[in-house]
Amino acid sequence: MRVTQIKVVLKLGKTAAELEHVDRAVEQFEKFCTVTKSVRLSIPVEVSVFDMAGKQLK
Repeated sequence: MRVTQIKVVLKLGKTAAELEHVDRAVEQFEKFCTVTKSVRLSIPVEVSVFDMAGKQLK
């Protein structure tokens, strides 16, 4: 057995409208997350981000 893929779903505690610079924060999350970067070297990682209202931001 081995891990062939990882799917990450992040659910924010506020709506996107309530969060200043949310688009920039979501974009930078993946650029600077050392765990995601390390794991992606050998396992595909799919990240989805949703706000409190269920709107998909990524």
